[in-house]
Amino acid sequence: MITRRLLFILVILVMSQVLFSQVTYFNNSIALNSSRFSDLNLPITSSNINISLKYDHISNRFSDTLAVKSLEMNMMQNQLVRPQWFKAALVPASLIIAGTITLLPDSHSLLSKYTIRDKVLDLFPGVNTSIDDYLQYAPLAAVFGLKAAGVKSRSDFVNQAIITAKAELLMTVIVRGMKPWIASERPSGGKNSMPSGHAAQAFVSATILDMEYRDASPWISVGGYAVATTTAIYRMANNQHWISDVLIGAGIGIFTTKVVYYTHRYRWGKKNNMVILPAIYKNGGGLSFAMVL
Repeated sequence: MITRRLLFILVILVMSQVLFSQVTYFNNSIALNSSRFSDLNLPITSSNINISLKYDHISNRFSDTLAVKSLEMNMMQNQLVRPQWFKAALVPASLIIAGTITLLPDSHSLLSKYTIRDKVLDLFPGVNTSIDDYLQYAPLAAVFGLKAAGVKSRSDFVNQAIITAKAELLMTVIVRGMKPWIASERPSGGKNSMPSGHAAQAFVSATILDMEYRDASPWISVGGYAVATTTAIYRMANNQHWISDVLIGAGIGIFTTKVVYYTHRYRWGKKNNMVILPAIYKNGGGLSFAMVL
């Protein structure tokens, strides 16, 4: 029953991403058509214009417009649908599928969630720590820390706050909705194991860090995902989640964040013009603030 519900959720997540890409493409195509057809308003300035010539002229312009529109729509489809959306869905879909696979084998097989749990506990014997409660937010703290330090990022502070709020909300709705519906038992006892909220939060944080600073340095992205992976490992080492829980949670975290970034419209805020840096004075220290006007 749990496996069937997970497969159903996977199909819903992937189909919703594909459908949204098509809606985005359709809306942009409508906007393109409107701007092109507005060029066809040809005012009549003289009564001696030949009507047939005028209609021929409009017909020719209409044909040219359709040709240009068709070319630009094809280009738009290639840019919006194929590389962006399907590439974005590849990693989260793979994680969710991998997590689902660990539910299928017999409990004693190599890929079973029970076997993997035992191996993790052997590698981390006697672990009982709350570090994963803090690590899940570490990449997100780094996002705003780097932004405050003036490191060039993809979004300004206002848009960053809005994107973060939307990603957190979407992830929370999906995770909280799945937990009671699937009602999976935790390895330590109790219910609501699937999916891991800590893993989902950690990978939301890491994906935001990646999307904002991948152009500044790829090592920033590597560090963010390393922290998120460590969070997921500690959830298993603490015997709070199965491998299936953390893999599916990670997929949901990446999926929701990419959806928010690819649908967000930058209507608020301005370019980064603030820098906050630590300052050391003769008799103490503090923070220095600078703004470019």
